Amino acid sequence: MESGRCEPDHSAYYLLMVASSPKSVGLGGDGDEIVAVAGVERTFGIKLDYADAPHWVTAGDLFASLDKALPQVERGRPDLWKRFAVALCGQTGVDPDDIEPNSPLLSQSRFWSRLADASAAVWLIAVVGLVVVIAVTALAWS
Repeated sequence: MESGRCEPDHSAYYLLMVASSPKSVGLGGDGDEIVAVAGVERTFGIKLDYADAPHWVTAGDLFASLDKALPQVERGRPDLWKRFAVALCGQTGVDPDDIEPNSPLLSQSRFWSRLADASAAVWLIAVVGLVVVIAVTALAWS
């Protein structure tokens, strides 16, 4: 409570959580995840079951779908995770060695989705402004 506030200071806990959180695969949710999944399929010569896609939150979730799609002789190979991580990170520039099964697929910064939200807000303001100008002009002419 050294912060001078009535509630406890959780900054140390927050820093610990951020430091111990797994690194994201870095996908933006803007279509690059489709390219990344296609890269995994191409690397392993398989087709993933897209019925599993709503459950792909972490690299481990996607890896489980890959494991189901692989022939039995391919499963359990010692280089399987490494090949998967390299294929998955091909679009993002994230170091495949930093990826763990619990690494989120989507980037936690969500910069691009925030940018899209901001762009939508600007367009909305512009449209509303245009409607107001048209209404004022119409009133002035009447």
